[in-house]
Amino acid sequence: MAAALWAAPAQDRGEVQALDTAGSGPGVPRTEAQAMAAARTSGRPVEVESKGDARQVTYANPDGTLTRESHLQPFRTLRAGRWVPIDTTLIRHDDGTVGPKAAETEMRFSGGGRAPLATISRTGRMLTLTWPEELPKPTLDGDSATYADVWPDVDLVVHASVSSFTHVLVVKTPQAARLAQLKTIAYGLSGTNLAFKAGADGRLAALDAGGGGTIFEAPAPKMWDSGSPAEAAARGESFDASRTAPESSRRSGLGVIVAGGELRLSPDQRLLTDPSARFPIYIDPHVATHKNTKWAMVDSGYPNEEYYNWDGDTDQRIGLCPRGYSSTCNSSQVKRLLFTMDSPYADDSISILSAEFKVSMASIVVSGTKRNFSLYRTSGFSSATNWSNQPAWSSTNKQQTLDTSTTASCTGNPNVVFNATQAVRTAATDNYSTLTFGIKADNESDELSSKRFCHNAVLSVNYNRPPRAPDNLSSNPGGSCATGSARPIVPTVPVLIAYLSDPDTGDAEPLTATFTVEWTPAGQNKQTKTWTTLSSTSPEFEYNLNASGTGVPDLPENTVVTWKVIASDGTSPSPASPTCEFVLDKSRPAGPDIDSPEYLPGDSVDNGTGMPAAACVQAAAIHDGVGRYGTFTFTAADPDVLSYQYAFDSTLSAGSPSVPASAVGGSASVHWAPASEGPHTLNVRAVDASGPGTISSCSFKVSAGRQPVGEWALDDEVGSTVAADAAVPGNPAAAGSGVSFRAGGAGGPADPAAQLDGSAEGYLATSSTGLLDTGGPFSVSAWVKLDDLTRSQTAVSQDGTGEPGFVLGYEYEAGVGRWTFRIPVTDVDSLGEWQVHSNVAVSTDWVHLAATFDPFKDAITLYVGGAATTVGAARSSWASHGNIQIGRHTAKTGYTGHWNGRIADVEVYDRLVQPAEITKLAAISIKRRAYWPMDSSSLLDGTSQTLRSAAFDPDGEGPIDSTVDDLTVEGADQVLAVIPEDPEELPTEALVGEGHLNFNGSSDYAFTASKLVGQTTSFSISARVRLAAQCANEQVVMSQPGTNVSRFEVRCLATPQGNRWQLVLNDVDQVGSAQTIVTDNTHAPDPSLAKGEHLAVTYNGLTGEVKLYVRGELALSAIATLTTAWNGSDGGIQIGRALTGAGAGLYNRFFSGDIDEVRIYTGVIDETTVAQLSSTTALPDL
Repeated sequence: MAAALWAAPAQDRGEVQALDTAGSGPGVPRTEAQAMAAARTSGRPVEVESKGDARQVTYANPDGTLTRESHLQPFRTLRAGRWVPIDTTLIRHDDGTVGPKAAETEMRFSGGGRAPLATISRTGRMLTLTWPEELPKPTLDGDSATYADVWPDVDLVVHASVSSFTHVLVVKTPQAARLAQLKTIAYGLSGTNLAFKAGADGRLAALDAGGGGTIFEAPAPKMWDSGSPAEAAARGESFDASRTAPESSRRSGLGVIVAGGELRLSPDQRLLTDPSARFPIYIDPHVATHKNTKWAMVDSGYPNEEYYNWDGDTDQRIGLCPRGYSSTCNSSQVKRLLFTMDSPYADDSISILSAEFKVSMASIVVSGTKRNFSLYRTSGFSSATNWSNQPAWSSTNKQQTLDTSTTASCTGNPNVVFNATQAVRTAATDNYSTLTFGIKADNESDELSSKRFCHNAVLSVNYNRPPRAPDNLSSNPGGSCATGSARPIVPTVPVLIAYLSDPDTGDAEPLTATFTVEWTPAGQNKQTKTWTTLSSTSPEFEYNLNASGTGVPDLPENTVVTWKVIASDGTSPSPASPTCEFVLDKSRPAGPDIDSPEYLPGDSVDNGTGMPAAACVQAAAIHDGVGRYGTFTFTAADPDVLSYQYAFDSTLSAGSPSVPASAVGGSASVHWAPASEGPHTLNVRAVDASGPGTISSCSFKVSAGRQPVGEWALDDEVGSTVAADAAVPGNPAAAGSGVSFRAGGAGGPADPAAQLDGSAEGYLATSSTGLLDTGGPFSVSAWVKLDDLTRSQTAVSQDGTGEPGFVLGYEYEAGVGRWTFRIPVTDVDSLGEWQVHSNVAVSTDWVHLAATFDPFKDAITLYVGGAATTVGAARSSWASHGNIQIGRHTAKTGYTGHWNGRIADVEVYDRLVQPAEITKLAAISIKRRAYWPMDSSSLLDGTSQTLRSAAFDPDGEGPIDSTVDDLTVEGADQVLAVIPEDPEELPTEALVGEGHLNFNGSSDYAFTASKLVGQTTSFSISARVRLAAQCANEQVVMSQPGTNVSRFEVRCLATPQGNRWQLVLNDVDQVGSAQTIVTDNTHAPDPSLAKGEHLAVTYNGLTGEVKLYVRGELALSAIATLTTAWNGSDGGIQIGRALTGAGAGLYNRFFSGDIDEVRIYTGVIDETTVAQLSSTTALPDL
């Protein structure tokens, strides 16, 4: 007669048909890009493992699109780290308890005797329910356990479902209804980390004792009789009145009291003793929960009664109760259904292609009848929603008319499909994290419109990231894209060129380019020619306007022609490119020929190919490379040419650089080094006495710059006598006795350096010579730290015969210290030197130095901290080919300038390293500072214990493992994964690997005593977390304390838009400080995710940019730039709490839930690394 359903928020009960992904697992670290590549190769959809969970699955499709299916309730669960289909069939375990084979939530039921009737647990919170007497051994039938005759003619029935259970007292006879035990039924009720609450309306809640959110809850309990036999007959043998109250039943509420460790239910004695009541009578306090997904029903016949999550029913009705066809309506009248689904599409980079809302229709009133019903997008609802306060119904999406051939089981795949595209697009545009739908009959006065739908709804969304707008537009002849007065005048019909790219797969996905060309002949209407290329994975696309058939070879002269390009990946178009223009004038002389043996090697014979002299042979291959000089020679047919104007990657103008012809009518050459990899365009025109001529244009592709010719990280092991050269393994640098290794580097102990003592033996030198030819372009860089600022010192140099080829270091003169880079004028002592000095203050802090010599511009440049501080002249050069010296330089009297301090990451290049590259070199190298996988079995529950940072052996040279990285755990329980020998026993699942920490939300935390994140240096920090419940209170996952407040906090916060993940940074170390807050509006925190959520924060110390990644993705809203520098102290990392006020002891905002896989890096990890870290597979070497 009594039932209770205890469930975790937002999950439901009832079996769901598992998809074909069941049996796959989160153990395969497949990112979106990897899944897309596999889908293209196989021709089949491939699951994106990193985006999958119990209620959602994302597929990469062979056509380059993605499909995400969000289920109303779980369809799979984890067992031993793998996904398996939900199976709520009850089985007996070796310990005598009973439980479902594979449910989402851990639960066990009594096998008889004095054992608890039921236990259900989630995220370290356990609810235990006991029966007041000894229980008989249950009879198992599917998902039901029946404890027969717990009192005379009273059975106790437990039903298991996906994430909860019901316990129903079945009163079978009028005699049993008069038992004294049914006056008040007292269940024993206890919990771990739970606080119980009964509302005035009879609702029950088990709240997280620390965080305050709801873990388990139940709406006001109800009781009902068996209703009309006619209804039971009409609904068939599968109908079970112990699960769902018949519409014809008499119903009543129960009194509820939670006190003294008991749940006391007081059944309505009037219903129990009503002579007209039909037995059995059922007593059932159903449970509902609040999650990102939920469902409800409203009934006009019970306008103030709530049916949140349908009170445990697996199907419910829409429309008017069909009294003319059944006598089972009781007081029920018109019903409507509501569903809330996840909508993680608030990303401006994606395009919603289509969306479908799918659900099963279980039955209709009369076979063969057809009546319309519609899907609506509504506002949200809650567990308090009823007919009187239901949300507004608006935005009808699509109507459906169905007959009896379309009915289906609630355990099968949905058979009704609505078009929900516009609703999902609106939700994405308005940044909704959830989307609410409603279903109701079109004619709510027509009894034949009554239908029943299941709770197995699925929202399936097909989406895509469109290609980027085409760029690097040019024409040949004509040059770079230009309009207005800058538009080119061309002598021949040109070839149009554009470069395309796609954010989903870079260059891997085939794209097409659609060129649109428009012109208006004199006295005529506008003409348009559109042409689409074949698909290609090459980024460069061309349209030969002079080609017959596809082009427009007869374009009119002296008419402005406009053109633009749109890319397509076969699914979505890109934004349009900028509009370009040209004018055709066939009387105009052809432009100059362009040759370059380095970057246009096929162009030297172009005039012999039958092509116009103004054309060049485009370079299809990718040529080396950034920072490498090439020679470009221009030759014009004009015998009067005086000079040539040229422009790389820009439109020619009057102010463009010019080079004189070797003689009147002669050619000219320029030297140029590309600053970036990718496509480049050179525009050239000849200039004679009458002015500039026709522009010639040629495009070519450039690779990344060559790697250094010498690279000494200086991170060698203690006691080493040489430093390894990563660039040339056979060229180590021998260390003097004044050098020691493994000193802390710019990134701390995890980023080691060499310590030089400033003596004559404090140096490193290569044995081989000739690494650099200092007569040509070269670059040098190093991380340095001085311990003595009172004398000049050398960081890096190269030997010459009488003078060093260069010196990079520190100069101290007349009481002033400056960073310096100098090159002697010749290899002869005392003839002077070219030099540049820094204009920034010098300190004993770590700093990155770099310098370049450009003989074609007669310039030397010094970079300090990634920024060019000084550019100076160097009008002579000579070639030194001696040894590389670290920590000293050669002089007439011997070696001098011995370094007193630390040096790391010395690199020398035989090319010009470009400013963007130097900025990257000046960033702290990415080194793992600490990693706590939380797998150690040495941690004892509820005590202060230490976890050692996992050893890291990235290069096979021995692990990095330091006790300064110990994590002290205060109170948090460690959950270790256990896979029992009995395959039917319930395993203990860890978030990742073999264990995680569980925090109680009130006092548990972990911390490091040492500072792992520097005040101004770049860093990255990440963790996998799972909330115990929605964050009713602010909860901090990670923070770094100052003296008064935290420097930063990663938190979950309830906002007006719902729960959100945020990164909060205080400007100064003061209570009430101004803050920079970065919010992820795309991924709403979700406690129901079986593997939790991955969070990552990066901070770029050079640019001040901060980013918050959630689930491996960076939302557009989750980026900011800090404009103020933190002025406080830097403490160790805090896990699970934050410093919230003055004084070292005022910590608050405790985290409630699970935390795993905490990592700290020096440097800024990129999006690819974050995506890898978000894998649910342990990655100890990352």
